[in-house]
Amino acid sequence: MFISILANMSILLVSLYGYLSYYVNYNKFHSFLKDQGTFFNSIFVTIVGIFLLYFAIEIGGARYDLRFLLLAFTVKYFGNKVTITSTLLLMVIRLFWGIDNHTPIAICYSVLLVFTLPMLKYIVSKINSDIIQLLILNYYCLLIGNFLNAIIIKNPLRDINIYLHLYVISTILVFVLYYMINDIKKMQKKATHDYLTKMKNRSEFQAKLEVLQKKKKIFSLAILDIDYFKVFNDSFNHLVGDLVLLEVSKVLLSFEGNKINCYRIGGEEFSLVFEEINFVEVENKLEKIRLAVQKINIDEMLLDGEVRGITVSIGISHIKIFSNIENYISSADDALYKAKENGRNQLVVGK
Repeated sequence: MFISILANMSILLVSLYGYLSYYVNYNKFHSFLKDQGTFFNSIFVTIVGIFLLYFAIEIGGARYDLRFLLLAFTVKYFGNKVTITSTLLLMVIRLFWGIDNHTPIAICYSVLLVFTLPMLKYIVSKINSDIIQLLILNYYCLLIGNFLNAIIIKNPLRDINIYLHLYVISTILVFVLYYMINDIKKMQKKATHDYLTKMKNRSEFQAKLEVLQKKKKIFSLAILDIDYFKVFNDSFNHLVGDLVLLEVSKVLLSFEGNKINCYRIGGEEFSLVFEEINFVEVENKLEKIRLAVQKINIDEMLLDGEVRGITVSIGISHIKIFSNIENYISSADDALYKAKENGRNQLVVGK
């Protein structure tokens, strides 16, 4: 019994670590997976479920394993579509282990979870604590199996002993897996985000352009530079320079959304990528950004000294013809240089 439980625990830990490590180290491929997430994540969950089923504890023909915990994490992090798909696939695969008096439990269990787990997820999503959400989802999935076994098999004394172990072990694993997920997410964020502004970094910027190029999507690329930034550092100090960067990044991030991504690509240089947005609308948004930056009053944040107003120059290129990624950046850069040459604090559209 304990060997089977240890095997199940190891499968969950190794699978989660492998998935998240792959996500952290191979962002480009994972960007591809995100577009087809339901299919690939369903396959991943199903394969892990098969291993759990293979190393299940078998007592009196009934199989006890940690699939319920797998499904709790699946509905929390992968969503309803992946949960429903993988639950139904695991139900079908379970039938290959033989048809007996335990088969109705497997079918009823899967069907109940398919219909009720998404609703429970919606209810618990209103709870602020992720760990509490996971515990509720875990206990619910386990309780359904416990309830069906008690009704159909009618061997409560045997089930009490097994399920007590499962409740304790799954509770421990919820905490272990949750903190593992959070730690790896933090590692991933450090690798892909700028430490000061918390914006996505240049490597994420390059990866985004590669994805858009591969999909041949029309997009707009803007490069934004803080005017006279060297003056802030030379006339005052680097702390004031950092404050300027933070305030400008706040303005940019306030415009970020599903189709607008912001990046810090160098010292005082930022980039914005607009996906499938009307070119005129893009230019209007950039003009709003320029005016919003101009309104930043950094004097109010300092105890003494007058700091010149903050302005930005922006170069933009609308990508219609697909070529080398460096050509996209070069086109926006050329427009930025023209904005600088023309007196700064303006937007120039590249050819």
